[in-house]
Amino acid sequence: MSGFYKGISGLSLFVSIPLLIRYLGETNYGLWVLVFTLFQWVFSMDFGLASVLKTKIPVLLHEKKTGLLISYIKSTYGITSIIAFFLFSIFYVISKLINLKQLLLIPEHSEDFVSNLFVLNIFFFCLNFIFNVHKSLFVAFLRGKYAEQSIAVNQLMFLFYTFLLLLFFPNLSVADKLIFVSLVNGIGGMLVNIIYSIYFFKSEKISLKSDAKTPKSFIKEILSLGVKYMFIQIGLLVIFTSDNYILSSAFGPKEVVPYEIVNKLFQFPSMLLFAALSPLWSIFATAYIAEDRSKLLTVFKKFNRFFVLIFISIALLYLLSPIIIIYWIKEPLDIPSGLLLITAIATLLRVFTSFYSFFLYGVGKLNNYILLLFFSILVKVPLSYWFISLGYGINSVIIATVIILLIWSFTIPFESYYLVYKLRKNE
Repeated sequence: MSGFYKGISGLSLFVSIPLLIRYLGETNYGLWVLVFTLFQWVFSMDFGLASVLKTKIPVLLHEKKTGLLISYIKSTYGITSIIAFFLFSIFYVISKLINLKQLLLIPEHSEDFVSNLFVLNIFFFCLNFIFNVHKSLFVAFLRGKYAEQSIAVNQLMFLFYTFLLLLFFPNLSVADKLIFVSLVNGIGGMLVNIIYSIYFFKSEKISLKSDAKTPKSFIKEILSLGVKYMFIQIGLLVIFTSDNYILSSAFGPKEVVPYEIVNKLFQFPSMLLFAALSPLWSIFATAYIAEDRSKLLTVFKKFNRFFVLIFISIALLYLLSPIIIIYWIKEPLDIPSGLLLITAIATLLRVFTSFYSFFLYGVGKLNNYILLLFFSILVKVPLSYWFISLGYGINSVIIATVIILLIWSFTIPFESYYLVYKLRKNE
């Protein structure tokens, strides 16, 4: 069901992209992509609290510590609210001190408008940062399909709002169009997240009015683990989402568009797979606590066999992608030679390594993974600019990513199998 709802999200996103390009134009769609990418960076600044929820709550449920569970959820909302306030303050100051227009080579709009556009979106992103906690709670309670359902509803609503903007407000200035898109995205997402948050607490019959307090030792433990998860989230964003900013700083926002289109096309099957795999996070945590080696190895073997089908699916998508893009975008798009093939390879490698990464996230064994990630962060940006200097154009960022993922495809599965074989065999 998680995969099904993620499919709806992907299809909605698939349809909304050409509508946004038609509404905003290529250059301003590129600017919107840069703004929206920042949204992912904001969500990574939660000190890993969302990730810790998915790891710690299954343990508390297993141990039936209801009072600690409720106080932990309350503490998470409190800490998340504080972080959101400081994040908004920091990003507001940065947007006023740094000339974002010049930094990202934005040809249109004034410096003040670009700054205000980023501030407006950061405001809504910080609010949704708080209300998004429900998604991790659903996954932690092994009801991950509702987390994906909320994302699907949000994407459908955004598609509907985009269609209304095209229908009723086609003649606004480009600046006003960017503001309208930001408002419908921010307000619409906030309403959906609030509704699903209320649904979670009512369906699980959890009241936050409890007087139970989270022990300081427990908070210290979850913050310690959370910092690791936050570093991982930021690291993954540097590796997988800094590409838009690297390309914009080197070539301008317009050159982001062909990369973004190809990236979104290959994200569609990987979105389905990630959604289907995400509930495994808490399942891995539960099995590892029980030291059930045979169960974990069975899941590993099933995935390895299933990966053959994934390979075939991505290969077919690669062969069909030129035709799909023509009918999908319906606008002239200059896609560099080799970009489709390299992106297909990167997608395969990312799906393969993500499965085993979910295992490491779930069991909380992160030290070696963090060292690998730290090395990858150090390599990614300079390697991308090196390939740019060699004349590989926008292909440079994805070539750098493939090199990193090839290293991951050996090291991360090895670490996972090593940890599982250390467990006793529980038949």
